[in-house]
Amino acid sequence: MASLSRSLSAIGCRVEDLHPVALLRIFYLAASLLILAIQAVPALRSRFLAYGSRVTGVSGRKEPPAQQQSALTRTLDYAASLQVPHNYFTHFYITSVLCSLFWAWRLHVWEAGRQQQIVWALLLLQGLRRMLESYAYTSTSKSRMWFAHWVLGLLFYITINMAVWVETPSNASGNWAFVPGVVTAQMLQHSYHSYLYRLRIESNGYQLPSHTVFPNLLCPHYTCEVVIYALLSLIAAPEGSWVNWTLVCATIFVATNLGVTAIGTKEWYVEKFGADKVGPRKRMVPGIW
Repeated sequence: MASLSRSLSAIGCRVEDLHPVALLRIFYLAASLLILAIQAVPALRSRFLAYGSRVTGVSGRKEPPAQQQSALTRTLDYAASLQVPHNYFTHFYITSVLCSLFWAWRLHVWEAGRQQQIVWALLLLQGLRRMLESYAYTSTSKSRMWFAHWVLGLLFYITINMAVWVETPSNASGNWAFVPGVVTAQMLQHSYHSYLYRLRIESNGYQLPSHTVFPNLLCPHYTCEVVIYALLSLIAAPEGSWVNWTLVCATIFVATNLGVTAIGTKEWYVEKFGADKVGPRKRMVPGIW
């Protein structure tokens, strides 16, 4: 923090002078760039990006004996070994719900404008639904994820509950038109989460998904997640702006994080079931990608 303060002072800016809006936007965009940087470097991508069923593990790579490895390789392998159970995902949504309730109490949501109340309620609904799904659809899998995924996820849900408050939404009637879209996206996401869980349980293992509503998408639940935050950025647009740019930055982070995960998911499906069975199915964007 001291070095950051000195760097900012050199350009005439102090950390304490930064507005919370700027700090939140910087965090989302910097985290997005970090994910893209890791994705671009094979040695980092293979160690740090995959999680859950997609993890092949450090032991899955053919490495030379430890005494022949470079110090950098040993350091990366050690960092990759710092993992937590995959079911820690539940912590994200518990955190989100608790933060929603905390800020509602701290900022008196009952005294806020109607549009602010709607944005808060939609985010709370998202957190509650995902928390319940995490409990209902948790399997006995022993899969794990890199601890930094867990930390970054916690930071996202802490900050997103701040992001919906730092810019006051206008009460323009046009913003209301996107509320049904958020609810619909949440319902579609729930249906796919439920479908994936049933498919795995009933088949006693992973199967290639082919949902009725999303037959040509491998990760439509990721698509829904991005749509939810994109629509929230429109609903929460402050006076004089057509969009809430803080939530746009959050949406960029969500799209980057899930997009990179979707790449790994398709590769995993191809490896497990074969390219002929996966066929031309897209990752997240119908007919495009």
